[in-house]
Amino acid sequence: MEKESQRFSIWKIIAPTLIGLGVIAYMFSREFDLNALKQITVTGATVFWIFIAFCFMLGRDIGFIIRYRYLTEKKLSWKQCIKVTLLAEFGTAITPSSVGGSSMAVLFLAKEGIPVGRSSAMVFVTLLLDEMFFVVTFPILLLFIPFDTLFSDTSAFGTGVLTLFIVAYIIKMLLCTFLIIGLFIRPQVIRWLLIKVFRLPFLRRWHRGAVKVGDDIILSSREIRGKSFSFWLPLVIATILSWCSRYLVVNAIFMAFFEVHDNLLIFARQFIMWIVMVVSPTPGGSGFSEFIFKQYLSEFIPIASAVPLIILLWRLLTYYNYLFVGALIVPRWVKKSFGTKK
Repeated sequence: MEKESQRFSIWKIIAPTLIGLGVIAYMFSREFDLNALKQITVTGATVFWIFIAFCFMLGRDIGFIIRYRYLTEKKLSWKQCIKVTLLAEFGTAITPSSVGGSSMAVLFLAKEGIPVGRSSAMVFVTLLLDEMFFVVTFPILLLFIPFDTLFSDTSAFGTGVLTLFIVAYIIKMLLCTFLIIGLFIRPQVIRWLLIKVFRLPFLRRWHRGAVKVGDDIILSSREIRGKSFSFWLPLVIATILSWCSRYLVVNAIFMAFFEVHDNLLIFARQFIMWIVMVVSPTPGGSGFSEFIFKQYLSEFIPIASAVPLIILLWRLLTYYNYLFVGALIVPRWVKKSFGTKK
């Protein structure tokens, strides 16, 4: 049994890695030009901005760590919050983007001593905060960047991206509405609705799971109702820190290799890109992420041959590192949390 579990875990890491690296290798085979790459010179500024990109990645994790610390009202130590953050990021890296690591976070928090009802509440709150960030940020970006500039590609691909974005954005708005009603207004109504919807013939197989989600929402509502402004403020700040840091990694990588003229537009394009990546069926968006990065951000890269190299560096900093860290900490965590007690 232990060997089967280990083999499954290794495959969960190898599969997305092969998919992502395969796409990057294909890009190299199509666009590699040694003479063009020689135009890139590694200077002190290059090293500096790559270091800044690494710092932004730390900022992404620090935001999540702070969020878990304040969500648990400091019942988890900083060390435990770091562990839960890394485990959740690993869960996100090995599951499809539409699934993410949120469902696993309930288990991680429960194993760190947080009651299941309360850990469910925390996961729903983090989900609401993340979705609210996307819903609120988009109209703010439109105040500074014209819609036509943000979606300038009029090709079939550009139209497809725009369509996917609109659909994903509407889904996020509906999810925010669902969570706000469920957590703060009438959780019983949400539970009733879920049960009714999942009694439909083509959804009946998930009926039991829907009932559990409904029960979790009611428990979550009891946990967070009446929380003060001082409870919510650090959570909102940590969410903004985490997502903005995540986007700014690309800005820093670009500045490491060439002059950047419009950081805000690059930031906004990533915002669109991350929302569209939600539809990816592959673990951690492997393959799809690399493809959409090339299609949506390569126009800012003056040397075409450098595109696969920059994508590889981006994924090393934002994705493969979590697979590596997860491979180190997950086996020990599983053994400690699920090992047979004598």
